[in-house]
Amino acid sequence: MQAVLLAELAGPRLVDGRVVRSENVHPADHTVGGARAPAGAMQHPQRAAEAAVGEPAVVSVGVVVRVLPRRAPPTHARLHAVDSDVLESAPDLAGSGGMGPDLVELLDALRRSRRPELLRIVESADLDAEPPAPEPDVVEPYRWFLARLGDGVKLTGAGYLPPALVVETMRALGWDADWIGTGNREDITRPVAELRDTARRLGLVRVHRKELRPTTAGRRLADDPVGLWRHLGARLPLGRGEADRIAGLLWLLGVAAGRPHPEEVVAVGMNALGWESGETGKPLDRRTAFLAVRDTTWTVFDRLGVLGTWRDRDRPPTPSAIALARAALLHEEPPAPARSVPAVELTVTLADVDPPVWRRLVVPERTTLRDLHGLLQAAMGWQDAHLWLFEVDGVRYGDVEDMDDLGDPRAVIVGSMPDGTVFRYDYDFGDGWEHDVRVEGRRTAEAPACVDGARACPPEDCGGPPGYAEMLTVLADPRHPDHADVTGWLGGPFYPDDFDPGAATRRMRNRVRRRAAA
Repeated sequence: MQAVLLAELAGPRLVDGRVVRSENVHPADHTVGGARAPAGAMQHPQRAAEAAVGEPAVVSVGVVVRVLPRRAPPTHARLHAVDSDVLESAPDLAGSGGMGPDLVELLDALRRSRRPELLRIVESADLDAEPPAPEPDVVEPYRWFLARLGDGVKLTGAGYLPPALVVETMRALGWDADWIGTGNREDITRPVAELRDTARRLGLVRVHRKELRPTTAGRRLADDPVGLWRHLGARLPLGRGEADRIAGLLWLLGVAAGRPHPEEVVAVGMNALGWESGETGKPLDRRTAFLAVRDTTWTVFDRLGVLGTWRDRDRPPTPSAIALARAALLHEEPPAPARSVPAVELTVTLADVDPPVWRRLVVPERTTLRDLHGLLQAAMGWQDAHLWLFEVDGVRYGDVEDMDDLGDPRAVIVGSMPDGTVFRYDYDFGDGWEHDVRVEGRRTAEAPACVDGARACPPEDCGGPPGYAEMLTVLADPRHPDHADVTGWLGGPFYPDDFDPGAATRRMRNRVRRRAAA
């Protein structure tokens, strides 16, 4: 437990309304099964700890090597002085329209990171402007490929495209000019192999009865290049895991911002958000960041030819690359359909905070305490950056590495608790945020959802209820000697009275969607 407490107290925090920096303390590392992660794998230290109790960790490649008992703030994420012009011009990162929920959450996390270089990148991406006009000529490689497949092309016995079609594709798309070799075998002709693989992942082609055929969407879009351009923007980034999605969105932000090396944006952003390389257990470098986005985002842009040749890699992205990146970022995913299910109504109140911060939630009866942790994080507005546990009827449940007396949070179903049951949810053992959770009753409802509530979630690492109260006092008085320091630490304005149940519901459902896709 000592290692846990040391880690919880590490990093810049607010103490008595003042910004205090302390050296990071990383507890001893652990391994899972003695496995080694392949190059490019990433892990989030706090989330990786879930693997210690049997939960699947959310990583890009799926193998976790280094597990920290607690996500200690990275050494490179020290408090920086934030330029006032950046704060004034930064968009409302948490609530911009026309964006998918993954991007909205990422932008909010970048703002909370208080990294001025990341705020500048978001500003340069111009996400408040109108979406770009489609560029149908850009998608010609995929349009040509779909048209050429027609009703289907028979694959070789090994499952590859016929050599004649590989040669034809290279010549038709002009890729043979810079390719050394005969270019007639798909398995050693990278451009054609990548075109086919990304077309499959984009939902444009599939293998059926040993033939490569366009899907229903592929057949329709073969004659609709404008629709195909929009389809690509809607599907990017291709990664399904959380690390893949975040890295892909950061790369798209870098391209939209006109950065010559958007993989550097990926490295800075992932490191600021607490991710690390599964290969080394260290912050991501430019190489690892590139590997994280190569197959999920970069390859599509490369096959389209909007990144130029290898000679152009040090130049800013082309206008066509910027337009497609902005289209991908500004694509708004349709909300996941909600179903009416047997549900439990809960009231969640943050203890020792006045005026009260509370939420009224409905969650499916089958929700476990492990599931409820994620829903509470989303509904309250926490960042899931610290340890947590529940206490129900005197028994504690959680997955804290150094606490052996904890029950399995997957074994307790919220729907099994009688009406009137009150239990506790603790988050961040350093700040000590306690939540009183009361079971109000049963109903059939579209769940999960937040149906009511009040006041914003306190900022992470602000010192718990006493520190939060002092912070509000400082913020309410522009003449307070610590006002500028605290405002800079926050990374911008903070509105304690703001709360939107609809936004909380979207976060909750997005959390469920991401977990189902992982």
